[in-house]
Amino acid sequence: MRRIALLILVLLSVGLVTASSGFESTLLAQDGGAAQSAPAAAPANTPAASDDSEGKGFFVNPFLLLLVIFLFCAWVYTTDWIGQDCPERKLSPATWVVPNVFVFGLTFWLLCAAIPFFLGYLLAILAWAVPLGMYIKTRNALLDPHERVMTKDHIRYVIGSWSGGKVKRELKEAWDRGPEIQITAMGADASKNTENLYTARKMPDAYVWVKELIYEMIARRASKVMMDYTKETVAMRYLIDGVWLAGENRDRESSDQMLAVLKLVCNLNPNERRARQSGEFEIKYDVKKKVICSMNSQGTQTGERVLLAVPAPTAKLETFEDLGMREGMIQEVKGLMGAPNGLFVFTARPEGGFTTLWHTGLSSTDRLMRDFAGIELKDSREPEVMNIALKYYDPAAGQKPEEVLTSVIRNQPDALFVRRIDTPEVFNVLLDQANGTRMCFTTVNAKEDCAEAVLRLLSLKVPADEYASALNGVLYTRLCRRLCKGCREEFQPSAALLKRLGIPPDKVDKLYKTPTPPGPDDPKKPPCEHCGGIGYYGRVGIFELMKVDDGIRRAIVKTPKLEAIRAASKQAGNKTLQEEAIRLVATGVTSLEEISRVLKE
Repeated sequence: MRRIALLILVLLSVGLVTASSGFESTLLAQDGGAAQSAPAAAPANTPAASDDSEGKGFFVNPFLLLLVIFLFCAWVYTTDWIGQDCPERKLSPATWVVPNVFVFGLTFWLLCAAIPFFLGYLLAILAWAVPLGMYIKTRNALLDPHERVMTKDHIRYVIGSWSGGKVKRELKEAWDRGPEIQITAMGADASKNTENLYTARKMPDAYVWVKELIYEMIARRASKVMMDYTKETVAMRYLIDGVWLAGENRDRESSDQMLAVLKLVCNLNPNERRARQSGEFEIKYDVKKKVICSMNSQGTQTGERVLLAVPAPTAKLETFEDLGMREGMIQEVKGLMGAPNGLFVFTARPEGGFTTLWHTGLSSTDRLMRDFAGIELKDSREPEVMNIALKYYDPAAGQKPEEVLTSVIRNQPDALFVRRIDTPEVFNVLLDQANGTRMCFTTVNAKEDCAEAVLRLLSLKVPADEYASALNGVLYTRLCRRLCKGCREEFQPSAALLKRLGIPPDKVDKLYKTPTPPGPDDPKKPPCEHCGGIGYYGRVGIFELMKVDDGIRRAIVKTPKLEAIRAASKQAGNKTLQEEAIRLVATGVTSLEEISRVLKE
């Protein structure tokens, strides 16, 4: 848009030069002798006045020039707004930006060059306003009343904001009060979603309460909230950093109305309180942050249980350092992943950092030096990794993943990624490549550790010897909460405690814990502003890395049992999950109570 505006300025300059060369335009007026009226008559014997070229010329009318600049700036602003607004409203920029540019651009040149100014100025206003008005009419028809522009309410809103905001406050509908969160209904076609949203807004108090609950979840970093309905109250629990924490109970009447609103925006039946229902809706907050929220409800003996999930904003995690992995392990992991061939496995609990682990791990590979390819299930919501060419397959259409993987291999990639192994046939193809010339990556869910992950893949009934020879590394993670640095307290550990933890006394002279709660006679202190009084803020990974050697391979083939593989891994020098967790305690990252909770889960 800026380049186009520069082009129009050039055309304006051309227009000024053209006008000064003979075209009639009141933007440029003559000066000197040419600007004065000739005498009505002259004596016959009076010699003709000689031409004085120095007395003639042109000057720009400053008032008219200001009008031109004002109209030009207005056009630049509105056309730039159309260009930015079109993608958000899913309208074609080419359909709307082009007319606003070329219709006005041509007329603007004529304004200064070829016709009388005021006629040209009127024509330029029409050339600017008509395409703009057509776009505003089209986009307003797609939006709710509060999102429309150039309406009576919108003009009052703008004027009110200029005059101190009084009219702005008066403009808000009852449902539009509260936190600045926009809710978009989902689950049906566009017409039905709009109808559901309007129906939900007919309960403005409950609609605002829903927005306040979502705002509270975002502020407290709660990814989920559980609402257990009883006869008179609703018990609230919040999932913060992977731990359920009790909240203040709500009354049943207002919570029933909130649930009706949630079900409406998910295109569910508000009157159904026994059967299981699930749906999704979208929210927008902090100007441009959009997330998909989910809601599940199920009747219980005491009433109903509702689970509302709002993806919590988290820090961007791109490297193993961001996850909390120690430097020595990072180098070992990268060495295993950088091997010319073999099988490397990422494993974790579902919703226990699983997606973050494999995504960060693949992002840490040398994808710029090696050609990565893979397959993925169609309509998967898993994030893509840059520079990995994924081919999607659809079982409903009769596509078999092993056949799709074989077609990918024909392109001769250096490394393969299959996130989800559905059948032994897929695994056999992958093992054949891993035992050949390609490095292969996959994932599997495991509850306990790397040994469990090894056996879960073996349960796919592939040849144990081929599997064992291909496997070169397994990386497992479990998440624990970080101590809040704003309120954690240090304490002197006893020699017996350090011995039990296996920490040399000369290495650590203090450990950390959550704040000690005040006694009954102690003055109450305000909660920590950083963590809200929880004592923890954010999470960090506890990692177990199994570097597979010949001893582990023999255990996989001859004694494929958990204890045998764990013993072989320890014999190979691999550290256990507990040993890595104690390191986090020794460095003050987390507490003894937290790793005890995590390791016992």
